[in-house]
Amino acid sequence: MKRMNVLWIVGGVLVAAVLIGIAAPLTVRAQAPVKPKRSAATRTPAAVAERPPRDVTLTGKVVSIHAYMTGSADEESPRAVADGLRAGGAAALETETGLVVLGQGNTGGLRVLLKLANEQVEAKGRLYEKGGVKFLDFDTIQAAAEEEEETEEEDAEQGDE
Repeated sequence: MKRMNVLWIVGGVLVAAVLIGIAAPLTVRAQAPVKPKRSAATRTPAAVAERPPRDVTLTGKVVSIHAYMTGSADEESPRAVADGLRAGGAAALETETGLVVLGQGNTGGLRVLLKLANEQVEAKGRLYEKGGVKFLDFDTIQAAAEEEEETEEEDAEQGDE
């Protein structure tokens, strides 16, 4: 009887060892956490430099960031820009030096931006720069003054009278 018990115990241990040996490769082993790779923007000190906010006046064209970045065919259409903004897309000011994201602050700016979609504007507000991104929280935004050429034409017309 003792011998039979020993055989059962040995057999049970062998079966358990086989089951563990089969199940072990099927289990997920814990991996060490992988450190995220740092992008060029986070490695470059100039790109992550944060400038103190300052009051500025910028001129440029009101665009939908989505249409601008994806190069959609209708990015030049004021209606397409306005539709993108109405749908919740972010607005930006396309300036000579690049894009500046437009914040609407407490001014209820979306209504104003819809009227000025794809137009040249002059925006006054506080400019924030952080991590290479420029953000203008505008106080006022209005259609940009006409170019000097039109003023010269008006002067010429007045001179003819």
